[in-house]
Amino acid sequence: MKTLKPIILILILIGIATAVYVWFFEWNKPKTEVADADAIKIEAATLFNAYTKDEASANKLYLEKVLQVNGEVTEVIQNEEGLKVVLLKTEDAMFGVNCTLEQKNITVSKGEKVTLKGICTGYLTDVVLIRCYKVN
Repeated sequence: MKTLKPIILILILIGIATAVYVWFFEWNKPKTEVADADAIKIEAATLFNAYTKDEASANKLYLEKVLQVNGEVTEVIQNEEGLKVVLLKTEDAMFGVNCTLEQKNITVSKGEKVTLKGICTGYLTDVVLIRCYKVN
């Protein structure tokens, strides 16, 4: 029993050290420069359809990758952080491709055809892109 306590203590300390190590390197991992990164070019409707048909396959192709998405703006709102969120039109009238713009001074209007570049974070009724930039 006396030899079991030090072993358990050592295992707990190793677990804590591993967690701190992983957290530190994940936190300090360099972020992708979206504006300058090479991107997968795709239409908003095509991207949305890929996710609605087979989310697992779409994740393999697009998740955590930089995408350059073309589409028509159906809605522009401002989130709690003051960033513009643009919804791009798809065949589904209620849902689309949701893009949060990184740039605060960009103007985007409903009905405008735009090209946005951002990182795909997956599908939650909308396909979600973050850290987006408007491509001229």
